[in-house]
Amino acid sequence: MSESGVRELLAQSPLFAGLPPSSLDDVLQAVNLRMLPAKTVLFHQGDAPKELIVLGKGIVKVWQMRAGGDPATIHMLGPGDLVGAVAVFRQIPFPATATAVTDCILLSWAAARTNELMERYPAIRANALDYVGARTEELVHRLGEMATEQVEQRVARALLRLADQTGRAAPEGIEIGYPLSRQDIAEIVGTDLYVVSRVLRDWAARGLVVTGRLRVVLCNRQQLERIAREGG
Repeated sequence: MSESGVRELLAQSPLFAGLPPSSLDDVLQAVNLRMLPAKTVLFHQGDAPKELIVLGKGIVKVWQMRAGGDPATIHMLGPGDLVGAVAVFRQIPFPATATAVTDCILLSWAAARTNELMERYPAIRANALDYVGARTEELVHRLGEMATEQVEQRVARALLRLADQTGRAAPEGIEIGYPLSRQDIAEIVGTDLYVVSRVLRDWAARGLVVTGRLRVVLCNRQQLERIAREGG
């Protein structure tokens, strides 16, 4: 990953937004870059945070083990996203595990260096507080969705969000840009594999999606957006 590519990525990151070029130079000088193969664990649930991570390339799944022993996917993260940042900022153990879905490039700063940068540049600290608040609000919103919305709404919204994040053009429409199983979708929306399979079969018959082994293509975004709003 080139230095200009790293600079552009960091300038667009919610943590470093608004930093002048000279301050961004300081951030760049402290960054560590490393490659991470697919299926590698970045950190485990319960680990103490040792570094702040920005995903430079690839997809990372953040997931949590439920009390009953079943996994639950919390987030699917893409380039520019912060990984485990709330735990770093709050200095608490990671509440979830992060695993590379694809080969990844990570940009990282040691936790102590992150604190130094926040002390030196108040804008970074302010952005960090905004980020923690936004993640908390997002979690509350998603819990509300699970409590009040139909499963079709939740599945549609999850697929739209993933398409916005990683979508790429395909002959049938917009393909989610990494391997995605029906079990992954079930974990994201808080339901079981059978229900997700039923919903996707119905949508495929109606021409809304095309699915295959670890592949999902959105063929009719407008109708999926309607389902996300209204159900059905």
